[in-house]
Amino acid sequence: MSKCFYVQLESKNYSERILMQEGTRFENKGKRYTMGSDGELSIFDKETQEITKGNTIELRDYQYQTFKAVMNNHDEKKGIATLSNKDIELSLKQHEKGNVTTDLGEFLKGDYEVENPRRFPNENKLSAYITNGRKSTSAVLAFSYNVVEKATTKPVTPEKDSNLPIESTTPVKPTQGAFTGTGLFNNPNIKEKRAFTYTCKKGDNLVTLAKTYEIDTYQIIAANPQLEKGVDYNVTFPKNGLANLTSNLKPGQKIIIPARYDVKKGSCKSVNDVAKIAGVSVDFLKDFLTIVETKEQNGEPDYKTYLDDGGTPTIGYGHTGRVNGKPLSCRKGKKIRIDKKEALEILAEDLLKHKAMTMAYLGKENYLKAPRSVQDAILDVAYNKGIWDGYLTNQGYAKSTSKIKEDLQKGHYASALVHTRREKTGFRGLRKRNIYRFISGLKDLPTDKRKAAIKAMTSYYKQELAKCKSYDREALRSAWENARQGKCTGYNLK
Repeated sequence: MSKCFYVQLESKNYSERILMQEGTRFENKGKRYTMGSDGELSIFDKETQEITKGNTIELRDYQYQTFKAVMNNHDEKKGIATLSNKDIELSLKQHEKGNVTTDLGEFLKGDYEVENPRRFPNENKLSAYITNGRKSTSAVLAFSYNVVEKATTKPVTPEKDSNLPIESTTPVKPTQGAFTGTGLFNNPNIKEKRAFTYTCKKGDNLVTLAKTYEIDTYQIIAANPQLEKGVDYNVTFPKNGLANLTSNLKPGQKIIIPARYDVKKGSCKSVNDVAKIAGVSVDFLKDFLTIVETKEQNGEPDYKTYLDDGGTPTIGYGHTGRVNGKPLSCRKGKKIRIDKKEALEILAEDLLKHKAMTMAYLGKENYLKAPRSVQDAILDVAYNKGIWDGYLTNQGYAKSTSKIKEDLQKGHYASALVHTRREKTGFRGLRKRNIYRFISGLKDLPTDKRKAAIKAMTSYYKQELAKCKSYDREALRSAWENARQGKCTGYNLK
């Protein structure tokens, strides 16, 4: 068998690292992907007539399913899914027998069907029209084998490098000091999408890439110390106080996309499961869920999309990102509904996401050597308002998180807790959280450090308490007095 190389398949709901054999080709909606002996895809754009190099094939879900159907024809037994010359050859033989429509159709979901399969024997090529009846969401897909490509670099074979990261398009070679986020969590219910090398395309920038991969802009910067501030990216604070991040990534420029984490479906049946997966204390998480911003403000998740106090579409335990690849919307007919288990899984993924983001900015060792209660309080800051002075982050938050970083480096954990407070909080839930995260963070501090932190925080506590509703003030006063006596967790807010 000829050499195989790692490729990333990316669609809206699927993401998978596979192998493609040298000489295999895939055509999809005006693009032709050919695996060369140099280990990179030659990507030919039929519209612009331009050829670029890369290792990612971008697909619609139905195209992904068709790709998988062809890959399924032959098992090379390399421990990873492979598109080989043999796979495509067998598809051509299926066409000769009149079975290719059934063969491909078994993998298609929804109302997609296979129409007009064609065989081009002189090109070792098979094509088929995959359609759901709408031209805009249908396409002709084609597969070819034994396509000759010129070699330019040494290939990577699965036999010699079987430990390449999951979701790697090329072997990750991070610059010294890079934080790729790989290997942060080892719970069996966590699925890691490991860091991979990405080749920039025209129009790419840090913000759009961060949104695409649902990570923070700083995580990309932390994974790529070769990027120079003021050259490859820049952060400014206009008069409105919100940061503006710009970047100047060039086509062909290679950067590392850091690791991301998903939670296995069905793994979160209770709050205890979430705590174990996210690596936080159960007491913290239970109290966190008591005060997390939900529509009814009673600690129960909202299973249907709603607008939070700031007008952002939200679901579950304050989740504002995507659900099953779809952005949240409160427009008529666009709201989605989830159940409690899904809400807990989303919460666990959000906590993992923000934990990785936190360690990227504060430093993994700085964060992990802090007492658990301090880690939990800082994680709440990240979950609630972000941890870095990057995209759409308030300048005031940037200053305080920089101080948290300095505090952790010096081991000043009481001071770090004080710096988790947020000024000018206009919402009820945020006021409660500011005080709560501080109180809960005191739990694992020595008595003298706890008392010093309470003294430094007293003025702020009184200021925020005065702005709270009467039924919140009673619970907060009780929690504050308990903290002064060394009891720093456990209270109920209405």
